Amino acid sequence: MDRYEIRSKIIDHLKQQLPSMEDPDRLPKIQIGYIYNLLREPAQDASHGKQTRVFSVAREIIQELINNGILYVGNAGDQNSGYPWLTVTEYGKEALIQDDWLPYDPDGYVNALKTKIPHIDSTTLAYMNEAVTAYSRRQLLAATLLLGVASENLILLLIKAFLGWMNDTKLKAGFEKKVQGKLISLQYKELKEELAAHIHLWPQGLQDNWEIYLDGIFSFIRLSKNDMGYFTAKKLDAKLLYAHFQVFVEYAGFVSDVITWCGENKSALAGS
Repeated sequence: MDRYEIRSKIIDHLKQQLPSMEDPDRLPKIQIGYIYNLLREPAQDASHGKQTRVFSVAREIIQELINNGILYVGNAGDQNSGYPWLTVTEYGKEALIQDDWLPYDPDGYVNALKTKIPHIDSTTLAYMNEAVTAYSRRQLLAATLLLGVASENLILLLIKAFLGWMNDTKLKAGFEKKVQGKLISLQYKELKEELAAHIHLWPQGLQDNWEIYLDGIFSFIRLSKNDMGYFTAKKLDAKLLYAHFQVFVEYAGFVSDVITWCGENKSALAGS
């Protein structure tokens, strides 16, 4: 049983306890012993050392959930209780009812991102791993900035791929001159103009809604990043930032698809 599977079992167990948390007459069964039972291997399949490792990883994950504000030590119904009893926080209750792209679960989010977008680049993944980890620890300023950097990295990769796709030497040289050494906002402006001129050469699936993904999602994330930066130290609302993490998945998937397609169709602009 790997770390991701162990974490998934623990999260699923916590979700199953949510109904009892709303009933004052029922005691939620959140205790380290119950969690151990979920993870106990059949006797014939597990050595003592292997089972000990699983339990050790489980306790690490429990500590992460405590650090991230999902759990606290003790039983809400017993003021004198402590470890091994655990209680889900109000923030934790809200987080647990969300879908599978939970930013409080960095490993789960990044693994899901890689599964949904197998060709996503490693640099974007590295930024997103840091961003979602910061979010899970309520470091919203850092999470906002890192998410923005990941988004901008995808645009820079898209510009590079678009240049590779351009097979008309004159057009390519002109576009490269316009973007070289410029701020990301100016590079994006030039990219958008080129896309508008040549988007009709792309497959219909990539033509559809490209402005929503770029003008909509990219621009929104970039503006949020800029609003947090430039020495203002503002913080984005946690729920709005959560929404950013959700739409980033679709945005990253679209941009990665375009990058892949450009790499496979480098002569598409010839003679245009």
